[in-house]
Amino acid sequence: MSAVRVGTLALVVALGNAACGSETPPVCPTGSCELPGSTVVKWHFNNYPAWMFDSDACSDLSVFQVKVDVVGIDDPTQVATMTKGCGEGQLTFLDLAPGTYGVDVTPLDINGDAAVGAPTHGEVLAGSSGANTEVTIGVPYTAWLGPYTGTFLFRLTWGGMGCSAAAVTTQVLTLTAGGTVVTAVTDTNQKVDGTDPKGCRDVAEMFPQFVEGVPFGPATLEVTGQNGGGMPIFHGTFSTFIGAGKFNPTLTFDAAAM
Repeated sequence: MSAVRVGTLALVVALGNAACGSETPPVCPTGSCELPGSTVVKWHFNNYPAWMFDSDACSDLSVFQVKVDVVGIDDPTQVATMTKGCGEGQLTFLDLAPGTYGVDVTPLDINGDAAVGAPTHGEVLAGSSGANTEVTIGVPYTAWLGPYTGTFLFRLTWGGMGCSAAAVTTQVLTLTAGGTVVTAVTDTNQKVDGTDPKGCRDVAEMFPQFVEGVPFGPATLEVTGQNGGGMPIFHGTFSTFIGAGKFNPTLTFDAAAM
């Protein structure tokens, strides 16, 4: 082997040894690979499964952002505040000090003003590395400043049957919302104050029945199905909920035989 090749090989080995002996930079930039704990706060508006109503959307209530404040219950000096776009549905606090926190959720309008009379309160345990936590805060219908109205969409069945099978010729509707009987009419111009028998609307029709401009909040629908002689043969009274805005779910109500 030539002297040049031996020298070159020795230089490569020396450089390799030097590189191996140098200090290796840490894999994690901070020197610690422990991930910060995440405390996730989620929100929804007017969630009432018992009334078959899932929730209102941000746009229904003209909410643009949601502000979340957390305050340590055992240590009130531990505080944090975040604001996110309403449509994101949640936000995350990173690396809160250990402990339980009170959570206040405040929906905000386009001007950044509160859309509610007071924040909705909850509690959450701070997340830690490897044990993240979350809480969902439901803003109730009583919190909103409003006023709001909504569209009530519905279908009717009679003992699980359509109009013809149940021998129901006419229907009578009474819709109460906001503590008073609604004076509006349906899409086919039927009054919903209990005074206006109209032809039975079959459940199989392409489009549901609906009433626009109904006061937002809990409501009661009373329905009576009459036969060809005007005799009531089916009846039902149903608790329900009128969401804000036009894009509400279609609810089906089944009246029982009398």
